[in-house]
Amino acid sequence: MPLRALSLAALMSGGAAAFTLPTVSGVPWSLAQALGRERVLILVNPPAASLAALRAQDTALQVYDLRVVALLPPGDPRLRGGTQMLTLLADKGGVVGRQYAPAALIGKDTGVKARYRALPTLKTVLALIDTMPMRQQERQERGQ
Repeated sequence: MPLRALSLAALMSGGAAAFTLPTVSGVPWSLAQALGRERVLILVNPPAASLAALRAQDTALQVYDLRVVALLPPGDPRLRGGTQMLTLLADKGGVVGRQYAPAALIGKDTGVKARYRALPTLKTVLALIDTMPMRQQERQERGQ
């Protein structure tokens, strides 16, 4: 089954809800482009300190194939300073964020693996990912 069809099938069966939102530069970013390739941690309105900590952990995010998507109000100063694995998106009116608030982890299989009632630490998220069979297989393949 093609990747796009797999992603759409997952969305229809209780997987992650697809969305497209603009980056600070106005370029559209779509969840569909990450599904199946990366794990996605969606954070709704995270504090500036959390974003700074994530920027400092970009290498760890790459090792875990974990894209962090922060949904913020348009015009918010926190929309500046994304990294390779930290994507900052303007969520006008918090419409998309309501579906994921305050945080959710989506696996490479497009399924929602966890919904958090408070913003999780990166350590908590990575520990959960380490229990996933796909991550264990990746570690073996990469010799980690």
